[in-house]
Amino acid sequence: MRTYLTNFSLIDCTGAPLQENMTLVLEGDRILDIKSGSLPFLPDKDNQRVLDLKGGFVLPGLWEVHTHLGDLIPDPHNYLETESIIEYTIRAGRNAIEALKAGITGIRTVGDAAFVDVAWKQAFASGILVGPRLYVSTRAISVTGGHGHGTLGAIEADGPDEMRKAVQDNLDHGADLIKLMVTGGIMNEGESLEESQLSLEEIQAATDLAHKHGKHVAVHAWGAAGVKTALEGGVDSIEHGLLDDEAVEMILENDAFYVPTICCTQDEEFYAQENLPDYQVEKAQAAAQAHREGLLKAYKAGVKIACGSDSTPTAEFTRRELEHLVKAGMSEMDTLIAATRTSADLCETGSDLGTIETGKFADLIVLAENPLLNISHIREVQMIFKGGNLIDPSTPEGQADFFELFC
Repeated sequence: MRTYLTNFSLIDCTGAPLQENMTLVLEGDRILDIKSGSLPFLPDKDNQRVLDLKGGFVLPGLWEVHTHLGDLIPDPHNYLETESIIEYTIRAGRNAIEALKAGITGIRTVGDAAFVDVAWKQAFASGILVGPRLYVSTRAISVTGGHGHGTLGAIEADGPDEMRKAVQDNLDHGADLIKLMVTGGIMNEGESLEESQLSLEEIQAATDLAHKHGKHVAVHAWGAAGVKTALEGGVDSIEHGLLDDEAVEMILENDAFYVPTICCTQDEEFYAQENLPDYQVEKAQAAAQAHREGLLKAYKAGVKIACGSDSTPTAEFTRRELEHLVKAGMSEMDTLIAATRTSADLCETGSDLGTIETGKFADLIVLAENPLLNISHIREVQMIFKGGNLIDPSTPEGQADFFELFC
């Protein structure tokens, strides 16, 4: 089918400024043409539809590149300790589908149990159900007793040989990338954000094998010392990261990406509303200023920043992450690029996705208002296209709310 979108302003996320009064032609799952000016509003014909967007704003579909589809933070009903893997799987899929309905057309998972993310990736790719494009890490890898042990289906591996076995097992099960837990974190009691848990030799063993298979390595790394060790070990993206000047310089030198997950330390509303353990709130608040300052250092230095929230439900927290990136000091345009072009590049799909250009997949959203004036306008999604197909964003009558069910 050929689809004409007309009478809108375009934010193509290539770095070009907003373009007014545009027409976009979609053919099948690709963008066929981009034209200046509006078409006459002609009636739909066989294998053709014309949609007057009435002054809306078109931009690429959003991305979320740091999420755990089956995770719950907080988990007041203790589901993660009591539910079956079948129940976990159902919730993970519901989370992904609702993300697409919010305009998030691409998701990179960084740790889920039992290869659930692989199963949902295959289900969406085959058309069994309609969901976002998934780029999956399968299980995270930690040291014995390290950050993430006992959750997210993490593999515990000690020493280079065990690390290589863990990486290979994930690759054999369909991992698109490898996720390592390099430092302590906010969610585990009894560990600090600064402590390093993986050795340089373990990180190198993982990255060498992953790169041999053409796969990226993402690392959970809060403390600057752990960030630097990870970069010395050849990793491709730093997730979280309390960055100092040297860490920023090393990211640039290694041509790595930075996924700040800034809402993890900045979302005071979340801390106030949810019954999080005191130790989690205290660690997040203690890191907030350094986290924000490190993000600004990276931004001003030209580091490649991508959008990930590390929180569930994905639909809500991806939007919060974008809002917090702007609050922290990024421009609205650069924030949108982080959530589109740069995130697609991180997933090595930039040749097909992440911007609105002729020949690329027709993954795009239509907003009612200009997000360059207020980033929160990303919440006002009027239309979503994935591969040229118009997605129904409505909630079926009788379906329970995700927050009410799980949070």
